[in-house]
Amino acid sequence: MNTDDKILAAKTALMWDHPFFSVLLVQLKMIDATDDPRINTMATDGRHLYYDRKFVDGLKKDELVFVLAHEVMHNAMLHSIRRQERHHMLFNIACDYAINGELKACNVGTMPKAGLIDDRFTGLGAEEIYRILLEENPAAAAAASQPGADPGGCGGVLDGCAQHDEAAKAELKAEIMTQVQQAAMVAKATQAGKLPAGIARLIDQLLAPKVDWRAVLRRFIDESSHRDFSWAKPNRRLIPHGIYTPSTISDGVSHIVIAVDTSGSIDDAILRDFAAEINGAFGEGAVDRLSVIYADAQVNHIEEFETGDELVLHPAGGGGTAFSHTFKTIADQFPDARATIYLTDMHVCDFGEEPPMPTLWGVYGRTKDFGSLTPPFGECINISV
Repeated sequence: MNTDDKILAAKTALMWDHPFFSVLLVQLKMIDATDDPRINTMATDGRHLYYDRKFVDGLKKDELVFVLAHEVMHNAMLHSIRRQERHHMLFNIACDYAINGELKACNVGTMPKAGLIDDRFTGLGAEEIYRILLEENPAAAAAASQPGADPGGCGGVLDGCAQHDEAAKAELKAEIMTQVQQAAMVAKATQAGKLPAGIARLIDQLLAPKVDWRAVLRRFIDESSHRDFSWAKPNRRLIPHGIYTPSTISDGVSHIVIAVDTSGSIDDAILRDFAAEINGAFGEGAVDRLSVIYADAQVNHIEEFETGDELVLHPAGGGGTAFSHTFKTIADQFPDARATIYLTDMHVCDFGEEPPMPTLWGVYGRTKDFGSLTPPFGECINISV
């Protein structure tokens, strides 16, 4: 059987056994990339499926079925627009771990022997797996960050667009999620009452509304600032990309308070990710002054940052949890603050009095019951990396 016939046979098998993946697959333009040095297995960028004929010829039919579903899952999970500044090769490895356990649980084909799988990663997002891989073995992670062939042996993922181009990313995301919705409708219609439980659960996960906490955080900061634009100081964030746009200027000191709940164990990665997003707003001039409060049942330490400083969080504390003293401190010492952002696990009963400025709760460690959280004031976002 030649390469094209093998691909057709695998597509047909997906259509009969797993129409959800088949519908997504037919949306991709197949491209023979045998002579492309970037492709030694398969790869997708959200709109195309590139394949190496030698790789396809070396697979059994069930293995090719798995690989095609694997590539489709890269798209359904939006991996082509989620890499950001992460190392491409290591991010591919993390994405493979996020996918392969799900496909195995759904009994989709047979994973090639070179495939990456680890039960502890099944159900985790690629970003979280990436962080764990970096922390557990920095040397191996550094080696995996170097350019090279597909490290997972099941097909890789390419950037669907420039990772800083939010408009292009939003367009591709809309296209893919429409396709996922269509595929879900076909799967439920053609397998009514027979849809495998694993596939049904996977579809529900993919279609579940997801809120990007970073976008909400930036919106919250922007809405608490009163600013205009000026060409006097171009936006420093975009200059490295050769893009010059005006930066924002304040019509007064924009002051934000960040409170960090130190009663529990805060993941270092959460602190770094949270601080990185705040630093982005700081560097663009969206905030002039930051006051950081570290507190458990009482305020333990306060740090001040101004324009030009880099925000680095140093938690101090470890006792019980209560927010009343924190908000009293904010009212007494920082009455000019335009907003408060509270980073917490939300295991608390004493919220204290509502402050005169808007409050955003950045909640970590409450993924399962996040939707049931109802603080007496403020807006909640689920902080996760």
